[in-house]
Amino acid sequence: MIYYFLPTASIAGGVKVGFQFMETLISLGARGVVATPGGDAPQWFACSVPVVDRGEALERITPQDWAVINWPRDLDDLAASGARLICHVQGVPTMERVFSHPGMLYLTCWEQADRHLQQNFGRETIPVGISVSQCFFGPGEVTLDNEAAYMPRRGLDIATKAAHILKMLNWRPMDGLDEPQVCRYLQRAGVYLATAVGEQFGLPSLEAMAAGCLVASVPVKGGMEYLRDGYNCLVDEPERLIPRLKDMMHPSRAGQRELMRLRARATAYDYHPYALKRRLAHLLRGPLRELID
Repeated sequence: MIYYFLPTASIAGGVKVGFQFMETLISLGARGVVATPGGDAPQWFACSVPVVDRGEALERITPQDWAVINWPRDLDDLAASGARLICHVQGVPTMERVFSHPGMLYLTCWEQADRHLQQNFGRETIPVGISVSQCFFGPGEVTLDNEAAYMPRRGLDIATKAAHILKMLNWRPMDGLDEPQVCRYLQRAGVYLATAVGEQFGLPSLEAMAAGCLVASVPVKGGMEYLRDGYNCLVDEPERLIPRLKDMMHPSRAGQRELMRLRARATAYDYHPYALKRRLAHLLRGPLRELID
């Protein structure tokens, strides 16, 4: 049995990626559950993975089982459980103790995380990647060129400055929304502005690309593998990004905007749920065979 431990079921990209990772493994024949405090299941996106209480999971788990960690505070309890340990590496800050722990299987979601573990900790890793929910790829709403979406949780000052300078755009904040609401916002928006400088986990920009947005992003860490400046998005420091986006929104560049959106959607298809399923199916016939044996 695979027990994937999460500290919460609340709205967070890492929660969604963890549940979707387990959902894919289970669809390929693995036996698994997600363990959360109180056995809470996420109500903000659709998922079929069974959920158990964290305390009950720690009582049931055996040395024949697998315990998946992606939150450093779980390390002591999971190590003491005697279970075989997996680290599902979504981000790297505050994870030093986990990365230094012996005898752990490291599954990485991003190229940046993969390099970090190999170069700084000498760890062997298995890249598993991530996926974007299928709903973002659907036809959805009619895209409006002058609608711009952003998430105000980090980098609100950047978004505020952009809204002041780019008054030709209607700015729509996304905060505390469930996945269907985010999907509708992004499918309607012609532009998505990513404002979290140094973001470790860049899932929203990838979702925006799948939805057909023109993505304008500050530099991030997890996510630069698919953000290709000038090809399928704009990436720059905030002081240069906003003028570049203003220039891109000129009526004469409508064709370039549409081409960039098409390239963004094409890039996002590499992260379609079927792509993750194919990748994991291949790994389960090789280095991850133990997860289903």
